[in-house]
Amino acid sequence: MTSIVVWSAADARGPASINIATDSRISWGGTHHWDQGKKVFAASSRPLVVGFVGDVLFPTLSIPVVLDRIDRGMFDGGASLSSTVIAAIRALWRDYPDREHRLQKIFIAYRTGAGMAATFGLTVMSHAGGPKSRWTTSEVAIPPRSLPLVVGGSGAPSIRRTLKLWEDSTASGTSRAVFSALAESITDGIDPLSGGAPQLGSLYRVGDGRLLGVVHNNQRYFAGAHLLGNETILPAEWRNALFEITDGQTKRRRPDAQPHQPRWSGGPS
Repeated sequence: MTSIVVWSAADARGPASINIATDSRISWGGTHHWDQGKKVFAASSRPLVVGFVGDVLFPTLSIPVVLDRIDRGMFDGGASLSSTVIAAIRALWRDYPDREHRLQKIFIAYRTGAGMAATFGLTVMSHAGGPKSRWTTSEVAIPPRSLPLVVGGSGAPSIRRTLKLWEDSTASGTSRAVFSALAESITDGIDPLSGGAPQLGSLYRVGDGRLLGVVHNNQRYFAGAHLLGNETILPAEWRNALFEITDGQTKRRRPDAQPHQPRWSGGPS
């Protein structure tokens, strides 16, 4: 099904970012899987990041369609980003086969304004599955401090257990606690439906949606997929399992980046 975390990060001035991270495993009937599936998407021209859990087929087909239209300026600029995505998803769903209606949630992270006038938002679209079920939407309040907003998917119990350990460490109340809990949970392999590398999308106070590269087990991944090795990786921002700002070339923490300590002391537990 997947593992997902959504969290807001704040500084002394208030919310500074909203982030969506997932695993990269796509499973078929619990018998086989593929660990390079894209589950986090970002608009390149608007402050919008989208992720999902549950059924894979409809979100992976529909979300890129919606983002392509947004990035090409095909939607009314006066409509809010979340309402635009909701309307477009609902329209694509209208003739989707009834027998393929399965449990799924789509998480729409967006921003209005920029800089210190920026306001972040998170809308959740939910479908319970089955031909008689309908899409519902809800808004998640963005707190004034760094907090996980969503811990979901089949891997949620494992993530929550690991997150509790991180929150009991010196990393409590930080982005690295949430992202590291996800990364550690995926690596532990407790949930058989979650796996591969973590993937990450973020919105900051300025700029459009962005996907970040992730260094996982000393390998580079972007949007869940393993890099070939000949890509130009400098334009992307990179993080490792401790959410340190990482050099995509060397795969090590950048010398000018703040070091983050693991939750244990004296080495791995």
